[in-house]
Amino acid sequence: MRVFGDRLIDNIDRKWLTDYCLDESCKTFNLEKEGIFNSERIIYGDYMDGIDAEPRIYRQLNDLKVFVTKIEEFLEEYNGSVKIQMNLVMFLDACDHVSRITRVIRQPLGNCLLLGVGGSGR
Repeated sequence: MRVFGDRLIDNIDRKWLTDYCLDESCKTFNLEKEGIFNSERIIYGDYMDGIDAEPRIYRQLNDLKVFVTKIEEFLEEYNGSVKIQMNLVMFLDACDHVSRITRVIRQPLGNCLLLGVGGSGR
């Protein structure tokens, strides 16, 4: 899901991939959806203990409210250290995107192209 699913651009394709993986898991490993997914929304990250923490442990983020709060704290810390601030509203979907971006950028030669609609943040 992380290798292919993060690259898909619409819900129809994401649903197809999820259904395909579930069907194959059921056939190959005799598993049901409940045995594979322990949460409706699965998000992983290595930053919940702070960006300077060592070792950085990559783990599932189960408490989504704490996750969003942590991302808001990182944004607030960043805004306190720069002249031009990013005035962003960090809701769950935006934080999920930040989690994906951090995963990709931390890979060797990792890079992302981020596109957005101009003015959509206001």
